[in-house]
Amino acid sequence: MSIKDAALQFGTAIENQLIQVRADQMELGQQLTERINGVANYVKVLDGKLTVLDGKVAVLDGKVAALDSKVTALDTKVDTLQHQMTVLQDTQRTMQQTQFAMMDILVTIQDKLN
Repeated sequence: MSIKDAALQFGTAIENQLIQVRADQMELGQQLTERINGVANYVKVLDGKLTVLDGKVAVLDGKVAALDSKVTALDTKVDTLQHQMTVLQDTQRTMQQTQFAMMDILVTIQDKLN
């Protein structure tokens, strides 16, 4: 084999190697693209789930706010009832004191009549 034939064979081998490297790079690029697309699709699915979850959280936040306002209203009613009970108890004490004073007056009158 001559140097010229060896050089051509060597050049052809290098060219074949470069073609193989380019083919491998294209195949790896295709695989990488497929993986990236798969991840992107998975992220879209997760985003959809998060959007649904955010909607549910918003609904729950609304319900919690409604419950909070109802609890506040109940607290106000309880405070009002406690105040009314205090007033009623004060009124009952005053009535008992008045009745006691009236009984004392009636006993005094009865003692004077006897």
